Amino acid sequence: MLLTGLVLSTGVVLAGSLLGYAARSGSPASRQAPTVVAQSDEARTGSDGIGWAVRYRDRGHDRAQRTYRLVISADPVSLDTVLAGGVDPDVWDSGVVHSAQHAGVRPSGFRYESGTTYYWSVRIRDDRDRDSGWSTRERWTAPRP
Repeated sequence: MLLTGLVLSTGVVLAGSLLGYAARSGSPASRQAPTVVAQSDEARTGSDGIGWAVRYRDRGHDRAQRTYRLVISADPVSLDTVLAGGVDPDVWDSGVVHSAQHAGVRPSGFRYESGTTYYWSVRIRDDRDRDSGWSTRERWTAPRP
């Protein structure tokens, strides 16, 4: 399987991520799960919500995202606890969202305060049940009214 790219874009709600990665079919790297690498807050596109594009190539056929999971916290240490496999009550967790939606995603139930800096990470699962790792922790400051 050849991973040709995973792009997480930024938006009004949260910042996004970009992965440019390719591997030759049949090589050990081509059998790896997808990877997510976050961009800086300054790289945001300004679109509403968050969005990402997942593209895989498997013998000429595109692969698709099946689920995503998004975690957000005002405390980077709390977020890191969750990313390491722990639990922290200060982290908002979308849980596994069974959706191929990848653009204009607005986290249901997440309430932010304007001017507050939040930290976030996302991971996806593809249609072959391969999970990405967590994106790097990224920072986003909620806009003021």
